[in-house]
This record gives sequence, structure tokens and C-alpha cells, in this order.
Amino acid sequence: MLKVLIIGAGAVGLGLASFLLQSGCRITLLGRESAVNALATYGLDRIGIFDEFHSPPESFTVLSTFKAVSLDRFDFALVCVKSFDTEIAGQQIKNSTFQKSSSLKFVLCQNGWGNAETFSQFVPQENIFNARIITGFACPENNKVDVTVHAQPLHLGSLYRVDLKILMPLAQAFREGGMPSVVTTDISKDLWAKMLYNCPLNALGALLEVPYGLLGENKNTRKIMELIVNEVFSVMRAMGYETHWNNSKNYLEDFYGKLLPSTYDHESSMLQDLRAGKMTEID
Repeated sequence: MLKVLIIGAGAVGLGLASFLLQSGCRITLLGRESAVNALATYGLDRIGIFDEFHSPPESFTVLSTFKAVSLDRFDFALVCVKSFDTEIAGQQIKNSTFQKSSSLKFVLCQNGWGNAETFSQFVPQENIFNARIITGFACPENNKVDVTVHAQPLHLGSLYRVDLKILMPLAQAFREGGMPSVVTTDISKDLWAKMLYNCPLNALGALLEVPYGLLGENKNTRKIMELIVNEVFSVMRAMGYETHWNNSKNYLEDFYGKLLPSTYDHESSMLQDLRAGKMTEID
């Protein structure tokens, strides 16, 4: 039975926790006090496009501070905080009971590029892994997660030269809990693919307050999205990286033909943050 710490009890953290709880993992959630209180009182509820699921409060542990966490007792820690909190989480881990000799594996479940580099200031590179998530989560209540869309399986991998076999039990646990998941050697390409998906959709959908699908139906928003996709390809190439498509034309064929239709009704997490008066991941 895997013991998993989930750092961040927002939409992504609760969503991933629900699948691992369903598979029988021992879960500890570390979050803000408001979320911790709700989870400790009512348990965790999942609704949406996957099977509905309820986990009573006695079936998992919730904490609001790293001081109460003994990191060495976990097999994995999923980092589900926003990118602007990556450094803060790393510093808290460094100042906690974590030992550099620990075998605890951290899986960064975040958007963007650069989180692993930031995290490596506090944790050895061989302990750092990444997840690529193209599943939409929303939190209508502090203890409830709504799975709104699901485009592709959860991908797990490493940007560093690490034996990926150690991720197999985690991928299996997600699958047993109902979340398709695979371990991949192409996580770098996957993260850039997620950038190609997020960059044209998230901010534009937030500014216009519309779901993703509507952005593809207007010639003006399509033009903006295509300019953004071209720019992501330029930046990616300038940094010396590649993704699963050779050029923006090939990507846009899949974007409009497959990715956008499968997430048509999803509203970006950035729009959810703006509505809630929270910080976004845009400077």
C-alpha cells in the first residue's frame, strides 16, 4: 500500500487524491486551513465525468503545516501547488524533517517549465519527477472536486537521468483508482505539449470568461491562439527542446481536431482563480 503526501489541497491536489484513495493508498493532504477544516469535517467528494466518489474524513489525514509532517514515512509526495509557490514549498521541505539521503520521490504536478529547476535547489535531482496532466479539475467547495474534462492519460516521468521503474507503482495506483496513467521517457516533450495547450487557452479564456471550445469558434480568437502557438514553438526551439509535433501547423491540426473538442466545456483554472480573487500564474 503506497503512502502518498499531497502538497496542496486545491483542485488538482484533491482530484489526484481522490483516485489514489479509491485505489487504497494511504493519503496525507497538506493544505490551507480552510480546506483542511472542511476535509476533516466532511471528507473528500469527487463529482464530474468520472465515477462519483466519497472518502470519509477518517480514511485520510489532513494537515496545515509542514511541521507536523514526517517526510520519511512517505513513498511519494505530489507537489500540487501553483508554480509561484514552488520555491516556497521547496524551502519548507528543506527546513522540515526531510533528509537529503531520503528516498522520498517528489512528483511535480504543475503547469509551465522551470519548476524542476527551482525545486532542485532544495531536493536532489534524482528525487524529482514530473507529471503531465490534461484533466480539468474545479473546486466548487473546499472538500469537493469536480472533474470537468479528461483529454489524455496522466503521464509520469523525469527530466533527469533516473530509473523510471520506481514510478511504476504510482502509475498503477492511479490506474487502479480509475485514472489512466503511464510512465514515459518523453516527459520533456509532454510538458512542452502542455505549454502548447495552456498558453493559447488559459489567459484568453480567462480574459473573455468563456470555456475553451468557444475560443476555437471565433476567427479572431483563433488568430490570437495561432500566434501564441507559433511563439511557443519559437521559444521552445531557441531553448533547444522538442515536442511531439515538428511544427505549429501539425500541432494546430491536432489542437483543433482532437484536443479542443475533448475539452470544449472546460473553463481555465486561471478564470476560476480570477473569480475567486486569487493570484494567477501570470506575473
